[in-house]
Amino acid sequence: MSRRRLLVRSAAVLSVLFGGLGTDVAHATTSTALYVDDAAAGCSDTGPGSQAEPFCQIQPAADSAGPGDTVHVARNTTRYAPVTIGSAGTADAPVTFVSAPGDNPAATATVRVLAGTSTPAMTFSGARYVDVSGFSLSSSGPSTLVFSLSQHISYDKGSVSTAQAADGTGGTIAVDGSSSGIALTRLQIAPESGGPAFASAAGAQDITLADDTTPLGGGISATGTTGIHLAGDTIVTTCGNGISLTDGTSGSVENTVVRPDTTASCSDTGTPAEITVDAASAPQVTADYNAVNPLSTGTDYDWAGTAYGTSQAFLTGTGQGAHDLDQTDVTLSTQNTPLIDSADADAPGELATDLHGAQRVDDPLVADTGTGAGDYDRGATEVQDPLSLGIAGRSSADVYVGVPVTFTAGFVNPWSDTLDGYRYTFGFGDGTTATSTTRSVTHTYTQPTTSTEIYATVTVYRPDGTTMGTEVSLYLAVRPLPALTGSLNCRSASFQIAPSLPDTAGCAFTAAGFSGYPITSDLISFGDGSKAVSATGSKGVVRHTYAAAGTYTVTQRLTDSDGRTATDTTLTTVGPSYVATGPSRVLDTRKGTGAAKRQVGPGGVVRLKVLGVGGVPASGVTAVTLNVTDTGATASSYVTVYPDGTRRPTASDLDFTAGRTNPNLVTVRVGAGGYVDLYNAHGHVDLIADVQGYFTTRAGSGSSSSDNRMSNLAPVTPTRVLDTRYGTGAAKGKVASGSTTTVTLPKEGRGSGTVGAVLDVTVTGGTGSGVVTVYCGSRPSTSNLNYRAGQTVSNLVVTKVCTGGKIRLYNSGGHVHLIADLQGLYTNSVVDGTSPLGSPFVPADPTRFLDTRNGTGAPAGRLGANRTLTVKVAGTHGVPADATAVLVNLTGVAPTTATHLTAYGAGTLPNVYDDNLSAGETRPVLAVIPLDAKGSLHIHNANGSLDIVADLEGYIG
Repeated sequence: MSRRRLLVRSAAVLSVLFGGLGTDVAHATTSTALYVDDAAAGCSDTGPGSQAEPFCQIQPAADSAGPGDTVHVARNTTRYAPVTIGSAGTADAPVTFVSAPGDNPAATATVRVLAGTSTPAMTFSGARYVDVSGFSLSSSGPSTLVFSLSQHISYDKGSVSTAQAADGTGGTIAVDGSSSGIALTRLQIAPESGGPAFASAAGAQDITLADDTTPLGGGISATGTTGIHLAGDTIVTTCGNGISLTDGTSGSVENTVVRPDTTASCSDTGTPAEITVDAASAPQVTADYNAVNPLSTGTDYDWAGTAYGTSQAFLTGTGQGAHDLDQTDVTLSTQNTPLIDSADADAPGELATDLHGAQRVDDPLVADTGTGAGDYDRGATEVQDPLSLGIAGRSSADVYVGVPVTFTAGFVNPWSDTLDGYRYTFGFGDGTTATSTTRSVTHTYTQPTTSTEIYATVTVYRPDGTTMGTEVSLYLAVRPLPALTGSLNCRSASFQIAPSLPDTAGCAFTAAGFSGYPITSDLISFGDGSKAVSATGSKGVVRHTYAAAGTYTVTQRLTDSDGRTATDTTLTTVGPSYVATGPSRVLDTRKGTGAAKRQVGPGGVVRLKVLGVGGVPASGVTAVTLNVTDTGATASSYVTVYPDGTRRPTASDLDFTAGRTNPNLVTVRVGAGGYVDLYNAHGHVDLIADVQGYFTTRAGSGSSSSDNRMSNLAPVTPTRVLDTRYGTGAAKGKVASGSTTTVTLPKEGRGSGTVGAVLDVTVTGGTGSGVVTVYCGSRPSTSNLNYRAGQTVSNLVVTKVCTGGKIRLYNSGGHVHLIADLQGLYTNSVVDGTSPLGSPFVPADPTRFLDTRNGTGAPAGRLGANRTLTVKVAGTHGVPADATAVLVNLTGVAPTTATHLTAYGAGTLPNVYDDNLSAGETRPVLAVIPLDAKGSLHIHNANGSLDIVADLEGYIG
């Protein structure tokens, strides 16, 4: 065996060395121990270099060291200055530099030397017979470790790197042409500058690189070098040039893995080969047992000027590489790769241990295909026996007083090592232990844990009595026997049923108890008289489709084998899903659309067909949303819209005076035969109705190809999104006749799950009469709001929402200010992280719950200026206690001056309007009004005094 390999193998101790500028200290005597510790309080570069008074830097120690001396350098967190080593040992008494304990506690700590300039971190100049081990070098120059005029130097265990800012012209490790006998082993070489990892000049001799790795590329380059041997290296390349031997270089390349940096981008042509040996060197170089894996655009070998794309082609053309691998998975982090147990153990320069000092081991899962010992792996790392401790397991996740629990030692053992003779000591965390020759022990706890949890441990002893280690279980709590418990939740967003399944509830249940008393029955009933469902498992989700919209009580009843019972209840609200349509005109008595071509007289009723017309399906529809408009009235009157075939309610939907045109949005249940009725109280009037959408109970009926049109309503805090008086949402100033204003909704209205918006739209200060149409896409011929010159008027609008949360408002008349307040969003089943989750809407027959004229719902009396009326709604009139919002037809009656009403739920008064009224006017408007925590809504009057009337049309669960 060569002296070079003997030096490498004898340097297995973790050690580090550094040398620097000369000092005037006495030369160390033969076999003297010198010490370097820059963290020691009494260190001195002019001192004796003793353990009591060490040198501060490596240079004076290097200058003082002679044959047989050992320099001990402390592994500190600081970095030592660059060093030049010119020490001269002998073959039998080399100068040795080793690392010693310092203030860096890390197990992998090394002595660190930093050159902040272009100076190398370590230079061997005229040095002979020097062994260095266990340190890391870095430099801002082109080379970090330099050998000049030096012979018989071994450098083992550590790292060598150049800074990214270095010029990259030299090798990170550079050997000049006058140096020989250089052994570089078990090193991580990182040329961050982009230059070569290693470079030897013409004339260099007898160089070994074994079990080294170049994780950042750079490659190995030897020019005119005699006897360079690469064995068991892992070389990462950037677009080729992993190994380059030129100008008459001789030597060998064996057991080496050359693989590309897969993040690099290389050209399709002209990429250098991974291994290049020129014509002058090829007769003097042997290559075998390597693994070459270039990028798909690269070349394996360039040998004597000929490129070879595969190892087979290389073997055929040169007779070399008979055992080479190419285009393989060269990662050693997984089992069963072709690199395992396939190397040449007798390759020149190969080591008995790998990059990390691990011994060569045989992998029983892989056939031995190498030579020599047969269990050497290719590359710098040897796959080790993966036998290791796992996590101590237990037979039950829950641990109870008086119930036996079994603890088991866990192993990771893919090589199926025998565990015969192993011994196990279990600690149970309660002060007791048990020792066993088997991997499992059963223990019964007698007391529950109190303020803290405990954990069990298993200490594993090998057959020779040495400790393999201690594994720890997950923390556990010892509890008294648990009670039988169950829970129901029909409200969480994580399992709420999509709008595409209307009138359907999803309820999550849990069932828990003591495993020794298994649950024998878990029945869930849905409060509608249907048969209870038997649930299984400790948790899950059950679905149920109801015959009618509403709020229901869901009940869970549990029974276990001990006869214990438990009950839990919760509420669930289901309703139809909303589908936006056109809008489309389904009634116009001026033209005979949907009814006779004539005005509706006093007490007259228009029976309007709504199913199967205007984009509304012929079946499966429970309610429709209509924009109802009166025009040409001969007297003050009101209109009530209600299901055909039912008794007309006392509530009104549209109040108007003679000669005016007024719209109002109405949501009405569909009556017998698919009809709704419109009743006119006084005088004659023309009625117009535009269908905006419908509520369906039919699953998937929103579209022939998708359910995404089906939606539920998500009330939002009333928010002003447009006010041209102040430049909110659009340019400041009145909009012109024939103009279209585009509004972008707030963030929650821009998601892909938002399909519709509910807005209160107001016009004011118009210079002429006109209409406003709110839409998405192509502008329809219908309108949402009619106004006269100077009039302030509002109406609730339900509109589709275009991509990005955009809607458009078209003005047909004179110049006018536009105001829009967002009240809610219709959202589908798409979960986009932006659109709010909608809730089912339950339509109701119009029910008057507030009338200050006669004391209904509040004390009789007009509401004064800047006063707020609070009305409890939840828990009354069929609205459940946990409703979140209500749909209300809100009417202001005969104010003493122009005013506006604002309806809201929790919080302070928002800067929005629901109903705008002129002095003496009676005007209704539909509004989505959130409820506060007490189930109440609030109505605020801005000016003068007036009466308030409110009719319930439905609620949101």
